[in-house]
Amino acid sequence: MKSTRLYAAGLPGNEPDGSGASGGWRLENSSSAYLREHAENPVEWWPWGDEAFEAARAGDRPVFLSIGYSSCHWCHVMRRESFSDSAIAAFLNAHFISIKVDREDLPHVDEVYMDAVRAMTGGGGWPLSVFVFPDGKPFYGGTYFPPRQRFNRPGFLELLTSIERAWREDRDRMQESATGLIEHLEGRDSRLHEGQTLELFLSGGIQAAATSYTSDPAGFGNAPRFPAPRLLQFLAGEGHCLKDSGSVQRAVSVLEEMARGGIYDQVGGGFHRYSVDASWEVPHFEKMLYNQGSLAESYLEVGRITGDDQLLEVGEKSLDAMIEQFQLSDGSFAGSWDADSGGVEGSYYVWTPDQVEEVLDHETAQMVCQYLGISESGNFEGGEASVPRQALTWEALAESVGKDLDQVKRSVEAGIKILLKTRETRVAPKRDDKVILGWNALAISGLARGATILEEERFEEAAQKAFTALDGVLVTETGFLRRRDSHLDDQGNERVVEGNPATLQDAALWMKCALDLYEMSFDARFVSKAESCFKLITESFGPLEAGHGYHEAPVEVDLVLGRRRDYFDGAIPSGNATMARNLLRLFELTGSTNYQEIADQLIAASLSRVGPYPMGAAELLLAVQAQKRSVPVIVISGDPAQQETQEMLKAVRGANCPFVLTALRTEDGSGEDVVTVLEGRPSKDGAPLAYVCIDQVCEVPISSVGDLKERLAKISGAERADPHENSSPQND
Repeated sequence: MKSTRLYAAGLPGNEPDGSGASGGWRLENSSSAYLREHAENPVEWWPWGDEAFEAARAGDRPVFLSIGYSSCHWCHVMRRESFSDSAIAAFLNAHFISIKVDREDLPHVDEVYMDAVRAMTGGGGWPLSVFVFPDGKPFYGGTYFPPRQRFNRPGFLELLTSIERAWREDRDRMQESATGLIEHLEGRDSRLHEGQTLELFLSGGIQAAATSYTSDPAGFGNAPRFPAPRLLQFLAGEGHCLKDSGSVQRAVSVLEEMARGGIYDQVGGGFHRYSVDASWEVPHFEKMLYNQGSLAESYLEVGRITGDDQLLEVGEKSLDAMIEQFQLSDGSFAGSWDADSGGVEGSYYVWTPDQVEEVLDHETAQMVCQYLGISESGNFEGGEASVPRQALTWEALAESVGKDLDQVKRSVEAGIKILLKTRETRVAPKRDDKVILGWNALAISGLARGATILEEERFEEAAQKAFTALDGVLVTETGFLRRRDSHLDDQGNERVVEGNPATLQDAALWMKCALDLYEMSFDARFVSKAESCFKLITESFGPLEAGHGYHEAPVEVDLVLGRRRDYFDGAIPSGNATMARNLLRLFELTGSTNYQEIADQLIAASLSRVGPYPMGAAELLLAVQAQKRSVPVIVISGDPAQQETQEMLKAVRGANCPFVLTALRTEDGSGEDVVTVLEGRPSKDGAPLAYVCIDQVCEVPISSVGDLKERLAKISGAERADPHENSSPQND
């Protein structure tokens, strides 16, 4: 893979043609949809790169760095307001060099400056607005700024004026501030938490969740509320292991509340990014691919552990919606759907009673409005419209209208299908067809788990197709690329661009999806793919030093703050924690102690940095679970064409063990050279056998499905923790 300096390499721009081109002419042919949206601004934008910083040095100007992404509502607001304001544009053009960055294209740049703004202000978000010296060092930052003072926020023009004045009159103090900030950020990796044990961390995660949990509405912390798929998996699994029904109940309740709320698209399916309120009713309407795959996997895993068919159904519907809304022609998945439709946030998704009455008969419209909470008073934008949510249960609705339950369900579901068709005639949000490696890996993992748990071939086909579309394109023999993007050029021809260095998270999640595909298909080449990924990750994101994890950026990336390491989750799981889980799985499948040793190192390094803040590191909680709780590996040896072999596989895949790995040995023993746990595990005279292996030791083989189910029940603790029976000492 070509060496790339993220603090140096930019995208080439076209020269202006002298015909009165807009200020953002340098962005017109960018591969990023987000950058192209800003090409019409009067602000003289530069893409990230050496040329921009050289212009700042030559002109002795500060740099204004604006970072966002194409589906971000407030990014659009700032584009329409501040960046389209002629007075603001004139001031920026006269006194600053303005750089526009798509955070999804250049995540390493975003991470550096987001860290800086969080350190300066205590918060962050997008659009990210940062002021930096020509050497890249930040000295001031924030998020959204309106054109003039409002919302208790300073006006952007007033802010620019004060920064320009300070640049001329007080630059030494600004330099001191920037230097101090850099020292603070560079020193964070040396800050360690002592005394953190595996058991203490797990119990800390349970207790922290119990403390921050509210039952009505079910969720953690205050608004805005973000889905926490990995945390919910942890609570269900750990609660099951400890027979702590309170933790299981918390996980199930939050999943149920989200599925009933407006954060779930009740008409078209799939999840919005987060809820602006604590009741999960009103979402921030953008849809991100990473939410779809992660949440689908959590609904499926928690549904499997608890035996809750309703959670499994939500997981299935979420995967179907992801395929319908995000899948591209080659099988890969687009990155996101915009929050805005025609410049108005949420207008595609909300309804009034009159709009429902226009397309449904009166009786059906009344039932649909009652079920989805669509009312005259509304719950969005001052009551002008309603975000659909499940306001009533089916039973309550049937009782309210005095009709048979099945009849009510059929009528309302048919009515919702008509609403979906009607909605498709509205001005739709824009979809960003950027294909991001890690987000696609999450989608593939969700599909693989859906195929495995639900035995649905359509999910297996979609997972295989997506993997094939990106393997060898964004994942090559020499490294990992972040994204593939395409758009039509001036001649109407499609321009496809692949590139930019991937993150550790991207690479680790790709390795995870390969392992998920193995458990779905039992094709040993996916384990080989995972092992190749591990070697590439070590080369790209290493070196691994004693007491440390992997770097977030590959070796070829040069950043103003250096290559950082991170151990907390962000919008997607921690790369180091994901790698720990991957390596523990590889150890169980291959027996290679090297994988176990590195996983232990990553977990120890992560624990020392995360310390007493487990809620921010749910992927690490899952890694510690996998390390602390014995993970059974079930080898089924037999002909997959035989019914009894399939019944054994079904028994394992449907078991409620929080942690279980499945491997299949066929009669010819293929794959034994890669998946060494298969070695010496034959079937018996053509009849299948099940080998239960714990801590690399296999028990006497089991020959009947009934005995296998009994053994799995004992491993799992015999009985599920009842999520509706509050018997835990941590209960509220």
